[in-house]
Amino acid sequence: MYTKPEFAPLSLDEVFGLIEAAAFATVVTTGPQGLVASHLPFVLDRERGANGTLVSHLARQNPHSALIAEGEETMAIFHGPHGYISPSWYPRNPVRDSAPTWNFAVAHCHGRPVQLDDHATARHLQRLVDVLEKDRDDRWRMRELGPGGMQRRIPHILGFDLPIERLEAKFKMGQDERLYDTNAAIGRLEESDPALATMMKMHNAHRKD
Repeated sequence: MYTKPEFAPLSLDEVFGLIEAAAFATVVTTGPQGLVASHLPFVLDRERGANGTLVSHLARQNPHSALIAEGEETMAIFHGPHGYISPSWYPRNPVRDSAPTWNFAVAHCHGRPVQLDDHATARHLQRLVDVLEKDRDDRWRMRELGPGGMQRRIPHILGFDLPIERLEAKFKMGQDERLYDTNAAIGRLEESDPALATMMKMHNAHRKD
């Protein structure tokens, strides 16, 4: 992924936080006939491996599952806050000669998937439900599938680990723009997109007028 030094993440924890907040990725694998993509939910295990391990699942009917089962090289792409930055937000004094741009945060996780057995797949699905249902009013629980509900579904699901062998992250948050322009954009975004505004503040806090 093309990037610049100023777009580096503040820490590995920040990248992990992006992945966990997104919880959903575009998964790309190279197959015999070219690239294959699926869109899948993930749980991140921060403690397994130097860069963590992702855990997910997909339908066995999905042709992508054969490539996953074979351990072909795969990339999972997670998106964080992003949005269009208009020069109309910038001060006219002294000049307003910057081009429009798009600020964004993204993480690319590269690795070779490892197929899970049925028991590990069931544990993954339980953990995924626990993560996504946490703190919800009247949360849903796996047992509501009814007797044998999980057992009927498991044969149709391929669970897999994706140990992150290489992790790329880019936080393009206006660090290469004039600071007063970036601050003006932050001001405009604080109400319409507070998540992006907050991230822009964090990545420009070290800069001086």
